Amino acid sequence: MDRAIIKAERMTGDPALYLEGTFFNLFGRAFKAMYWADNGKMLKVLPDLRTMYANTIKGFDLKDDFVEFYFCTGLYNYYIEAFPEAYPIYKPIVSFMKRGNRELGLLQLSYAIKNSIYLKAESLLFMSLIQLNYENDLSAASYYALQLYNMYPKNSYYWGHSIIILLHRGHFSEVNDLLQKRNIRNDPFRLMIEQLATAFIEEYTAGRLEIALSLYNQGLEIADGYGNFGNLYKAMAYAGLSRIAGRENDENLRMKYLRLAESHTGYKYITSGLQDTSW
Repeated sequence: MDRAIIKAERMTGDPALYLEGTFFNLFGRAFKAMYWADNGKMLKVLPDLRTMYANTIKGFDLKDDFVEFYFCTGLYNYYIEAFPEAYPIYKPIVSFMKRGNRELGLLQLSYAIKNSIYLKAESLLFMSLIQLNYENDLSAASYYALQLYNMYPKNSYYWGHSIIILLHRGHFSEVNDLLQKRNIRNDPFRLMIEQLATAFIEEYTAGRLEIALSLYNQGLEIADGYGNFGNLYKAMAYAGLSRIAGRENDENLRMKYLRLAESHTGYKYITSGLQDTSW
C-alpha cells in the first residue's frame, strides 16, 4: 500500500494521470486504514486522515470524470450524516466537516454498484453493511450480499456474510443451500461459519439446545483465533449462548453472555437473534 501511495502521488503531478493518481492515493490510504482498524491499531490510521479527507472532497468534483469516485462520494454523503446520528459523541467533530446527504449517498452508491469497475464489490459490500447497521433492513442487506457472493462464489467472506444475514431472516433453506457449496475452501473460517449456522438452525428449528450450545462454543473458539476480525462471529456465538441460557431460566448467565455479545459488535440484528418470524 505504501508503494502504491508513492506511485499515486507521482501520478497526480501529471495532468494526464491526475484523476487516476488522486483515486489510487485515496484508496491506497483507505485500504491501509481499514487494515489497521481491523487489527485494532487506530492510532496508525491518524497520519493518513487529512489526505484521505482532502482527496474525498476532491472526488465530489471528479466523480463525473471518473466514475469510481461515486463510491467514496456516496459513502461520505451517507456516513457523515448517519454516523453522528447513531453516535452523538462525534457530532462536535463532524460539525467542522462538509455536510452530507443520506438519501443522495445511497443513490450514489447505487450508481457505483451499476457503473463502477474497480469498486463494484466494495460498493455492494458497503451498501449491504449500511442496510444492516443503519437502515435496519435485512432484506435489502441480503439482496446486496447475495449479489456480491454470486459475483465471487469462491470468496469465503462473502459466502459467510450472506449466510449470517439469511440466518437472522429465518431463510434456513437458502442457508442450507449455501452450506452445501463445495467451491468454498475447507479452512477454519468455513468450519466456523458452518458451526455457527448449524447451531442457529438447531436452536430455532429443532430446539436441540445441547447441540446448539456445543456448536456455538466450537465456533467461538475458532473466532477467537481471528482477533478483531472475529469479533462479529464471537458476538453471534455469545448471543446464541445468551438465548439458550434464557430458555433454561438462567438469568445471570443470559445477561453475562448478552453483555459479551454487545461488547463485540454494534450490530443490533446479531444481539437480537431471529428478526423475521414468518418462517
